[in-house]
Amino acid sequence: MRITPHIVAFLALAATASADFATEMIDATFKLFDPAVTGTSFLVRRDAPDTALYLVTAGHMLKGTKADTATLVLRERLDDGTYKRRDHTIPIRRDGKRLWVRHEKDDVAVLRLADPLPVPVGTIPFAALADEATLKATRLGLTSQLYVLTYPKAFEASEAGFPVARQGIIASHPLLPLGKKHSYLADFTAFGGDSGGPVFVPGPDGHPLIIGMVFAQFRHDEQIKAEYEERSIHYPLGLGDVLHAQYIRETIELAAKPDAPKEPEKTAP
Repeated sequence: MRITPHIVAFLALAATASADFATEMIDATFKLFDPAVTGTSFLVRRDAPDTALYLVTAGHMLKGTKADTATLVLRERLDDGTYKRRDHTIPIRRDGKRLWVRHEKDDVAVLRLADPLPVPVGTIPFAALADEATLKATRLGLTSQLYVLTYPKAFEASEAGFPVARQGIIASHPLLPLGKKHSYLADFTAFGGDSGGPVFVPGPDGHPLIIGMVFAQFRHDEQIKAEYEERSIHYPLGLGDVLHAQYIRETIELAAKPDAPKEPEKTAP
């Protein structure tokens, strides 16, 4: 094939667009932990006049915390283009009551952050969370490629605290319609620490389109019993369970209400 300047320019533009959508998503994804649990979270913003940020993560992750605060691992961009880790304490309970809102049926929680964070952070617009109409328009389905940002087993991609990027495919069918089945399978090996991680694809506008959130893994458990020994072996199936973004949207809208119900804490599904 003859390589012309137009083809070179197109390839460069495509590479830039690919890097941009992923960079936007990684800039809005953060590690969240306390001494008991570690998970992944990402920040969403609603349209004006709402100036708050909405931290999205798995419901069981926040439920598993023991204290009234958790640590959000922020990153400060320095003048030389490098990043510095900034651990920031955020309140998650007050007077024994949780401050986050959890979906009535699904394992997703949203914490409204009204106070400014100590460093500039990336955020994803609410419109980037795919609803059913958006998914129909994208024609995503079985074997469609997707991307995931998480902290598997609390692992960080760098000293600055960036998440690890991985890729997979949609592994269950059908993806739509939404309704009784609120989640779908994705072909990537999920670990503890992945819960709350965004699952996304490049949107038609070149920005990230969030199509879900990791909340569970699948494995096969085998019990081995011998005369003098008993042990369990856990075999990862290389699959993650992904909650549709529609239910993240619903939880954010609930968290945005001044009288959003926050008690009692519900049992994980």
